Parts: sequence; C-alpha cells; structure tokens
Amino acid sequence: MKRRRATPNVDRLLAIAFVFMVTVALAGLVSQETAASFTGSSSNPSNTLRTLDVQPPASQNNPTSSAAGVVNLSWTATPTAPGAGHTLTYIVMRGAVGGPYSTIGSTSSLSYSDTPSSDGTYEYVIQTQVTGGGIFTSGNSAAKSGLSDRTAPTKSITCSGGSCAGWFNATVSVTVSGTDGGTGMGSVTRNVDGAGQTSTAGASATFNVSGESASHSVAYFTTDAAGNVSSSATQTVKIDLTAPTAPGGITASTGSSSGQINVSGTTAGTDALSGVAGYRVYYVLATICPAAPYGASQYFAGNPPAVPLVLTGLTSGQKYCMYLHTVDNAGNESADSNIGGPTKAK
Repeated sequence: MKRRRATPNVDRLLAIAFVFMVTVALAGLVSQETAASFTGSSSNPSNTLRTLDVQPPASQNNPTSSAAGVVNLSWTATPTAPGAGHTLTYIVMRGAVGGPYSTIGSTSSLSYSDTPSSDGTYEYVIQTQVTGGGIFTSGNSAAKSGLSDRTAPTKSITCSGGSCAGWFNATVSVTVSGTDGGTGMGSVTRNVDGAGQTSTAGASATFNVSGESASHSVAYFTTDAAGNVSSSATQTVKIDLTAPTAPGGITASTGSSSGQINVSGTTAGTDALSGVAGYRVYYVLATICPAAPYGASQYFAGNPPAVPLVLTGLTSGQKYCMYLHTVDNAGNESADSNIGGPTKAK
C-alpha cells in the first residue's frame, strides 16, 4: 500500500501546537520572576530571565565625626521600589580615598555609624541590595569622605600674655587655648573660682580674673569638633592689690669703694599678702635734698634695710640724696621712706 502524505492542514495544526507548548513553557518561567520594576544594573547579569535592575541611594550626605573615632553616615533612599516579598538593605563600604572599597556592614535604615581602627580620612560608598528570588545589588553611590578622630585636643593657659606663675598686682587677662589636628577645635571651657562652667566656641577664650586673693582658681579643658575632650587642669591665679608698708629710719654713709654709698634703715617694710620681695632705692645728685620723686633707682632683692644697700656707679666725690620703697612679690611699691643724705660717694 502507498503511505498517505500529511495534508497541509495537519502540518499547520502541528506547528500551532508546537508554538503553543513553547509559549506555555516560557510563561511558566516568566511567572517565577518578581513583578517589581527596577532600573540600573544587576550583580547577576548571566541569569537573564531573573535579572532585576537596582539603583544605589539617590545621594549620600557628607559624613560627620563623633567622639572616639566614630564616623556617622547617612543617605537618601534608593529610587528602586522592590515588590512584595522582597527585602531591601544597604551595603556600606569603606576604603582609602579613591578606593578600593571593602564591605564593613549593612543596614535597612538610611544611616550607619562606623568606627575605623585608627584616626584618618576614609572614603565611603553605599550600595543597594534586593533579595527575593535572587540577590540583586546596585553599583556604588557617589563617594564621600569622612574623618575618624579619637584624639583629644591640647590645652594651654596664659595670664596677661605670659606665665600664670607668681603674683599679679592688677586684674589678670586669662586666655585658655586649644589645638586639634583632626576635626579642629570645637570649644574652650573654664570655671573661675567654682562659679560654674562657661564654654566658648572656637580655639580660645579670653576672660578676666579680678579681686585680691592668693587662691583664684581657673579650671579649664578643651573640646574638639568631634566631641573629644581633653583632660581638665586647674591654674591658681594670685592677685595682690595692696602696697606694702614703707621702711623707715633711712640713713646713708660713704661706701668703701669708689662711686659707692651705703644705705640702711631702722624699720623694715611689711606686706601681708604676697610678702616683701626687696627694696628700691631712688636717688638724685644734690647738695641739698629736694622733695621726691627722684628719677634714678637701683633695686635690691630680699635685703632688709638694717643690712646696708650699696649704691654703685655713682660719681666719686659727689653728694646724693635718696629714699626707699618696699617692693612686694606682686610688684607693688610702698610710699616713700624718709629722705637720707646728702651723702658723698667715695
């Protein structure tokens, strides 16, 4: 018998059935893919039927620094809107300026705090990651630099432009300063005589300490812009506003060497607060002693008037008149003593 050839109608039916089966199969594959819509690039481009495009965060804010080396990051949400059943997280990456970057953590929020192992400037990028039916990761956000600073600032203090040691005889202008090589200075804080803390923004603060006292106290510390705080220190400021008493019974005699006159007295000066530091002898060339003041003087530290104060450098054979002031440790001088002389220099 001869075999009957397939009619054209049968061929068409077979072709239609084949197309239908392929369509059903493809529909079955496509039905497994999420319905969410994405733009960007995928970390798994080879899985073409299940590739979802994810965008990084819309923008990253400038990082801020906190104490103990913490760098605070924040960003705005990704434009990607994942569908139901999908999880969105942000991958935080850190590296040197210019990269490369390594993952340091992840979060579902729009912020993250990082504490690098050492101080310095670091660069951060953020990626968006969507999971569900696969893992899909965006590219990097624009990089931002952040500074890790855990080093406390320095601190220093000056009084009237110099050292705070010793005594002062007027209101003292005190300056507290700080320096910081990381985030920069934030503020200077002081507490004068326990009256309460006062902070001034910036690298220094100048204020007055006034009133007679042997024990004014200035407690102070500095804070940098990240919040790191220096140790506290306390400086004593001593002010003596009262002049000492004048010496008395001043007499003079010709010295033992050329150009010298010996000056002594019977009553020493006193000072109740800072104490007596010495005496200043004022003198003038004269045959008849004029009234004070006299222009020239010589200072003698720690010498009581009972021990002769030896004026030197005078003109031999000429007569001089003189009087004394007691000088205290704050630099205050007493009123004039009585005037001695005229006495001839040897």
